[in-house]
Amino acid sequence: MIKQYNFDNSIGYKVYRTSRAFQKAFDLELRKNVGLTLSQWRVINILVSFNGITQKEIADKLELEAPSLIPMIDKLQSLELVERRPDPKDRRINRIYLTKKAESLYESMHECGLSIIKSATKGIDQDQLNIVTKYLDMIVHNLINNYNLDNFNQEQITSTTVYKKSNKILKV
Repeated sequence: MIKQYNFDNSIGYKVYRTSRAFQKAFDLELRKNVGLTLSQWRVINILVSFNGITQKEIADKLELEAPSLIPMIDKLQSLELVERRPDPKDRRINRIYLTKKAESLYESMHECGLSIIKSATKGIDQDQLNIVTKYLDMIVHNLINNYNLDNFNQEQITSTTVYKKSNKILKV
C-alpha cells in the first residue's frame, strides 16, 4: 500500500502558498495603483539595481529563457518605461535602461509593497516576524547546501524580491 503524504500541512507547500498569495496580492495592488503587472515590476526592479544590463542578464536574474523576456521588454518600451540601447562594444547586444517615467513610478511601487506587507503581517509582532525570517533563511541555506544548488544564485532571489528606493529596502 502506498503511504499518503499530507502536502497541505508540509512546510514546502505552506511556503509555496504564502509566496503565491504575496505575488497575487502584489500584482493586484500594482495593477490598481500603478498600472503595471508584477512581471513588469520585476524587470523594472532589476534595472533599479543593474541599470544598463543586457536582456540576457535580466532573463538570467528572473530565471527565464531570454526569448520569453522579449515581449515584456517590448511592452515596457511601448509604455516608455525602458529603452534599448545598442552595446557600444557589440552592436548585436541591447542594453536596457530605465526612463525618467519609470523612475517617477518608484514611490508608488514602494507604497504598493508596503501595503502588501502591512496587510500580510497584520497581528504579527516584529519579534515573531524576525523569527519567521530567520528560519526561512535557514531553510533556503539548508536546501542549497544539502542539494548542492550551485546554480541557485542568492543574488537572483534578492534582485527579484527587493525594491530599493534611495536608502530604503523593501522585501516583498
